[in-house]
Order: sequence, then C-alpha cells, then structure tokens
Amino acid sequence: MIRYASFVLLVLAECVYARVHVTTTTTPFPRGNLKVRMDNFKVKMEAILQQMIQQQLYVEERIRSEGQSGIKQIRLYNDGPRPYDSESHTYKTASAIHDHANYDRTLGMGEVNMVMNGVEFRTRHNDYKLRMPSRKSAAYRATEYIPFPSVPSEVTSKKTLPEQVTEMKAWFKAWQDQDHSVRDYRKYFKPVLCYIEGAWTQNTTHIQEPFSSDRHALDATSWEDLHEKVRFTTYTGSKSLKEDLAFLPSTIMDVVNGQPVLAQWNYRILCHPLTRDLPLKYLNLQDDLSARISRGQTKSQLRHDPAARFSLYDDDEGRNYTLLDELMSEIPGFNNYHSHLTEDVFGQQLYDVLDNTPLNTAYYHRWYKVGKGGGKEQLMHRGFSDMNLFVAQTTQSDISPMKVEQCTENPVSKHKTCQSWSRRYSYAVPLEVIYLTPILSWNPLNLDFWPKGSQEHDKQRMGGHTPQTAYNGSRYDAYYRTPPTLFSGQGVSLNPSNIVGVLDKQGKVHQAVASGPRVLLPNIPGMGKIRMRYPIAPVHGEGSGVWKELDALKDMLMDMEKYKGLFEELPSMVDLGSQKGTVHLRMGVATKTPPGPHVHDIYVSVDDQEKMEDDLRVKVLTSKVLDHTHQLLIYGKNNKYSIFNCDGKPRCWDGHPSSLYVV
Repeated sequence: MIRYASFVLLVLAECVYARVHVTTTTTPFPRGNLKVRMDNFKVKMEAILQQMIQQQLYVEERIRSEGQSGIKQIRLYNDGPRPYDSESHTYKTASAIHDHANYDRTLGMGEVNMVMNGVEFRTRHNDYKLRMPSRKSAAYRATEYIPFPSVPSEVTSKKTLPEQVTEMKAWFKAWQDQDHSVRDYRKYFKPVLCYIEGAWTQNTTHIQEPFSSDRHALDATSWEDLHEKVRFTTYTGSKSLKEDLAFLPSTIMDVVNGQPVLAQWNYRILCHPLTRDLPLKYLNLQDDLSARISRGQTKSQLRHDPAARFSLYDDDEGRNYTLLDELMSEIPGFNNYHSHLTEDVFGQQLYDVLDNTPLNTAYYHRWYKVGKGGGKEQLMHRGFSDMNLFVAQTTQSDISPMKVEQCTENPVSKHKTCQSWSRRYSYAVPLEVIYLTPILSWNPLNLDFWPKGSQEHDKQRMGGHTPQTAYNGSRYDAYYRTPPTLFSGQGVSLNPSNIVGVLDKQGKVHQAVASGPRVLLPNIPGMGKIRMRYPIAPVHGEGSGVWKELDALKDMLMDMEKYKGLFEELPSMVDLGSQKGTVHLRMGVATKTPPGPHVHDIYVSVDDQEKMEDDLRVKVLTSKVLDHTHQLLIYGKNNKYSIFNCDGKPRCWDGHPSSLYVV
C-alpha cells in the first residue's frame, strides 16, 4: 500500500510541475513565483510523507500492543460448527509443519501469518532446507548445508543387515531413554535450532527469493508483480494453487530531498547446529486445547501428534535470561558467524547479561545491560512489550538503515551539539528444534546417491519392485535408503505405499523407506512413535492480556486440586464416566499413477459419529498428501466405515478403495 501511495505522490508532483510549466509558457509570470510555488509544494509533500511515516508507525505499534512476535495463523483447510474446528496457529499440525521425508534435506512447512517486531506478513509455502549461515563467508545471505551426523561404528561394523538394524534400534532406545551411559548417543543425535529471520531490505525492485527450497519459490517477476498478485488473491478470496505467493510489505524508511526512501520486508528460514546436547526434558508440551478437543485427545496423546506445540525452557531456571536466550545467542544475524559488533547509541554501551563485557550485537539476543558497576546496572529487554523479540545488528548494505540524531544545548552559551547514528538490524523468532539422527547418513543397502542435476529422472523408475521400475540408487528427491525392518506397528506406520524398490550398485532390488527428516518416525518396536521435530514457535496472541487471562483460567480448570485455593467458590466435581473420542480413519492405498501409491487420514468427531449411528452420511475432508485432498461422504458404525462418494463421484479419481480402516 505504501508503494502505491508514494507512487501517487510522485506522479502528482510531476503533474503539478507540468501544469506550472505549461502555464509559464502560455501566460508568463516572474520565475521567482514558480520557485516559490515549487518550494511550497515540496514542503507540503514532505509533510505528507512524514505523516505517512507516522501512520506506518501507528499501525506497527497497534500490532505490537495486540500481542508479541510470533505466529498468528496457518492456512484454513477445515471448518465446523465450533470456532476450534478450524485452524489457528495449529490444528492437524503445529505451525503447518509436515513431512517430505523422500527429500534428503527438506523440512515441510506450509504458509503462516507472522508478526515480527510489529511487522505483519504472510509467507509462501516454505518447505525449507537444512541450511545454516555460512561459516566461511561474511557475504550477504551466504549459507551452507548443515552436515548430517555420522553413523556409529558399532552399527557399520556389523556384517549383516539384520545385525545393523538391531544395533541401530539400540541407539534409538538409548536416545529415547536419554541414557547416554548405555550408548553415548550425544555424538550422533544432533539438535539444530531452526528460526525465521526478517529484515527491511534496500532492494525494492528486483524480487529476491527468501531462501532455497526444492519445492517452492515466489511466483512473481518483481516485488510490484508480487504485490499485485497478493492484492488480487486477497480481493477475490482465491489462492495460488502452488501456494507460492507471500504478503511481504514495503514501507517508507526515510524522506531525502522530498523523495521517499522505500524499504522492502523479506524473510528467510535457516537452522543452526547447537554446540551442545539438548536433553528432551527441556522441550515442554503446550496444552493447546483447540488442537485436541476436536480429536477428543488427552494431553499425553497430543504429545505424539503433529499438532503438538512445545516451549523450550528449563523448569529449574527461574531467571530472566533463559536457556532459549543462551541457544539463540549462538545464532548470528546477516553478518554470519565470526562477526563482532557493539552498540552505543545515545551514549549507552550495551553489555552482556552474563559477564558484563560489551555485548556482541551481531548475534541474536533480547536481554542486555546498560551501565556498569557502581550499582547503576540495569537489565533491559528489547522492545516495549515483546517477550519474543530477538534482534541482531548487521553492517550489510542490503539491509535498510535507520538513522537518529540527538542534540544537547549548552544552557549558558546556547550552543547546540548534535550527534547522529545509523544502524541496521534484523529480527528472528525460533521455529523448531529438530534432532538429526544417524538415519540421515546410514546407507546399509550400499546405494549410489545422485545429487541434484547429476541424473535425469527416468519416468519409468518410480520405486517399483522390479529391476525396470525401481529407483536407481537414491537422490535428493528420492531419498530412500532405510531398511523397512527398522520400523513396524500402527499409527505413523509403514504402509505398503511407503515402501519402495531401489537398485544397489550391483543392480539388485531392495526394499527401502524414506530417510529424510520427519515430524514423527514410523514405529520402532518397543519404542512406539518417536518425535524428531519439536515446534517451539511462539504465538502472537500469547502476548495479549486476553490470552494471559484465558491461560490462567485454563490452568485453574485443568488442575483444580492445585489451584483450589484461588477459587472464590469451589466448583462441583463432575463424574466423567466413560468418554467417547474422535475416530481416526485411514483410506486404502490409491492404485493410480500418477500420483502414485498413498493414503489419507480422516478424523471423525463425536458429533459426526452420532449422526452415522442414526444412519446418516457425514461430509469429511481428508489430510493433504501429494499436494491434494479429498472431500468424502462417509457412513458406518461399530468400527466399520465406508466411502459413499469421493469429490462428488462414486470413486476417487486416484483409485482409493471404498473401505476405510480404523487406525
């Protein structure tokens, strides 16, 4: 919007100038009058631009006062009679995370609405990669791949595949039990902290892709083209089928000689390998009732669901500077690693909270100290009221600077002394903790790996179980290297559609499953579902007074015994008795290629179950798999359910059978 307002003002200025120029050529008058009129016009235009800057600041302050930096909303795919029957910051998945485990480094994540330091924006479909800031280059936006953990020699030294599988299970067991005395898993199960980073950039013309993705890119030729497409889809309520549009605002950063200096907001998602082990006990499940009430889940059941959201903190810390602060302080801003900057704007040197040395502001932080010694130290937090505002200073010229001036006047001589500063900053919010495991590197079937661009895709080779149709080794987007014998069980289990055929270096066909990052691993016998991704993104609304009141009330209601002393009148206890829960159904394997073998999940609410018990059909929407969903009309009772029609037709277009299975 700012871009168009600035454009209109500039065009208006040109038109006024042209009109004055025409007037002077047809009805001459002294040139001094023309100069006065143009100077007056320039003053008025600068005043209007300054008013627009103030309006921008007002909008940002209003957003800041409504909450904090964090996620506001994920894309809507579901609805129902109650408000919690549709997406918020979570629903079927927290922060719209999902699997693309057939890719070697892709972390599935859909579109989200975000707020960072009062800037509200919407991302494209993210599906980001395991990349980190460069350790060798300080160049703007320079990144590199995060290395995979190695495989324990105790696994690779085994001579047979069954022996390797058995040993690998033992390492996962040690990690799940957090017992490194049995096997020191800390060398091979590596935590990385992924984060979303935003900044105002100077490039307002040529579009700059936020970050690399194997699956998505901004669908626009310029920033103006992107703004137009977003305006159109907002106006019509439509969407990009590929979900490759993003609302990234522009703003007036300054006014120089009557001309607006624009800045363009952009973001990226990167990950940082933590320098220490991160015990699972520090990842605390958040009780999002809206996520589990529609499924009839208990809190313990939510933990093993993709909808679960976590917070990263130490229960015993009891201090302002937390474990999350320590971990975020390892992450650099746009100057990348090995950078060092300090801050002294307004004559206030910033100091590190822990050791009182000058704070390295090139790394992300939210707490700092001002003053040093003499009882004058003050602990300060970035932002007026934003618990999650992490900032980092940078010297990259591509980041738009902000300038400020401070003047002091000598009370006797009336002489004024002024000092000015220009600074560049970026902002970050933690997204998730991901544990990289030896599975990413493990290659027990001795398969070739083909990097991107090194091998043409053979359409006949789609993971079949014959030498002619099996994948020829593995590649970045067909990363199948794990023996299926590592997994078994129900839930996030192995379907026939999850097992593919791959050729080893001798041309022999083996069965394999995807080896890329997952939210939850398929079941390992004796361990159940094992979570690999822990979403810790803060929620924008958590910063509002209303949310805080509701959270306090929720804690009291969910643990009445603990908080009974706070009730003015003790509530009557309700006999819960036996409770119905949401039924989890799964479609049969699709038979048509494309898109290839796959299944969809369905969750049937208690209300819909009761309708089917009365011999009524109910409409449900399946989970999204291979970039599509199905709208089903289903019926059944007593754990026997069937599809009446699929997308308005007797059969699904991709060949799913009519029978549904209870998971």
